[in-house]
Amino acid sequence: MTGPPPAKRRGLLAGYLGAHWQGRQSLAWSFWVNLVLLRAAILLLDRFTRPPFLEDQAVVAAVTVAFFLVFHVAVFAWQVVGVVRACDAYQSDFGVSGLTLIAYVGIAGAVAVTLTSTVGAFLLLFREPEGEPEYLAWERDRAARYHLAPDPQDPTLLRFTGTFELGVTKKLTALLQARPDIRGIVLDSPGGHVYEGRGVAKLILRYGLDTFVFRLCSSACTTAFIAGKVRVLGPEGRLGFHQHWMDADYPVYLVDEEAEMQKDLAFYEAQGISEGFREQVFVTPHDGLWFPSVEEMRAAGVVDRISETPE
Repeated sequence: MTGPPPAKRRGLLAGYLGAHWQGRQSLAWSFWVNLVLLRAAILLLDRFTRPPFLEDQAVVAAVTVAFFLVFHVAVFAWQVVGVVRACDAYQSDFGVSGLTLIAYVGIAGAVAVTLTSTVGAFLLLFREPEGEPEYLAWERDRAARYHLAPDPQDPTLLRFTGTFELGVTKKLTALLQARPDIRGIVLDSPGGHVYEGRGVAKLILRYGLDTFVFRLCSSACTTAFIAGKVRVLGPEGRLGFHQHWMDADYPVYLVDEEAEMQKDLAFYEAQGISEGFREQVFVTPHDGLWFPSVEEMRAAGVVDRISETPE
């Protein structure tokens, strides 16, 4: 089964927009869906127009103005006019009632909240920063949670310790571009941000790096390890696997954890990991860890070589 062709979809969308604008949809639908729910979603998206999601001041200003004109002027006008016309139609059919009064109060509330959000966004553009910008403080805090640098004993190896935080992939990219002699990376991490683990894995693949684990590598770290050209486990090394869990101190919207796990399983398959092992990778809940034996990992193609020395 396939959906309607693009031209028909555009026609359906235009018809829907026109029906609301003309007040031909029910008052309940116009108010709760087209006004309340859509306005709430827009106000949530509004925060993505400024730091820490956007950092360059010129970009922030341009996006703030564009967002205002599109969502707080054009879209909001469509929302309000449609609800007012739906109220008129309702009163024409059923007479004046408390429902129309609630709708008008809701419109007033939406106007007030939108004005407050808009004024706040524009004031941020002209306010002189007091001390360190918040997004820089967040970056510094995240950077303090991990260490990534060349190994003092062997500069052809990188060492990563700590958690996979936002910014790890960016830092690894800069190191690999500056040091073409890097041949591998030693991982020591309890995990962290799924997307950063995946970003590091892509860089490991692109640069053909070997991966080493002498202590612990779990959760998002295992994806980075499995990207290695040659995957080496130390005598005390352990790999821990569990289900994905989005535990973040910043908004993570519309994330399908099952779909994200399927992406990693597809990557594991591409890296030659056996089907039986893949079936066990995400069985353990997020608050536990599955530590497969060395024999299981070697048989499954997870580990290529066991190091005889601890480091």
